[in-house]
Amino acid sequence: MATNTKVYLIPGLGADARMYEPQVRILDRYEVLEHQKPLKGETLRAYAKRLTEKIDTSEPFILIGTSLGGILSMEISRILQPEKVILISSVKHRAELPLWMRVMKYLRLHKLLSGKRFIEFSKSNIRLLITKRDTRVAKLLMDMHEDADPDFVEWAINEVINWDGSADHRADIIHIHGTKDRLFPFANVKNAIAITGGSHVMGCTQPGDVNEAILKVLRS
Repeated sequence: MATNTKVYLIPGLGADARMYEPQVRILDRYEVLEHQKPLKGETLRAYAKRLTEKIDTSEPFILIGTSLGGILSMEISRILQPEKVILISSVKHRAELPLWMRVMKYLRLHKLLSGKRFIEFSKSNIRLLITKRDTRVAKLLMDMHEDADPDFVEWAINEVINWDGSADHRADIIHIHGTKDRLFPFANVKNAIAITGGSHVMGCTQPGDVNEAILKVLRS
């Protein structure tokens, strides 16, 4: 396999350990850091610090984060020193967020959308996969959204929109990104490993391409 270094994986919003089923097949030692309920008034940075309590720092480790999990990986790397940080379908800093998301910080229109309504909206988009005959992935995504905590989703959306992550604390981030990502457009991200045709959920829909990119990084 790729490496004996322990890998910690952090899922995206509305997802859990099941999203990494294709990726853990290529890992020797791993742990998925499942999302927890945020504490009252907890910021994204404070939440990331709480996640660090689950990481064994007595040995080298690697972080892999997808979407929200990638943003949390960036925050964790401000506190700890991972051997490698690998982002999938995510952003390295605030400037890579789409313009509409950055503007939302000031318009605050996202406050009109509850966590429950966001989940229902996401499920509507997932149904589009069914029309493309990727029913296995569609069912997986649908099941994870069914089990997602609406309060966590609502909190996380607000925290990402208000995230002030800067680009100056670590220059060696490995960023794997799909050229057809509609949430975080490929044109916005810099220095990324391109997955041709990859969507925001390419870890599930194009696992072979994503795993190949991860293995190249882990073996380097």
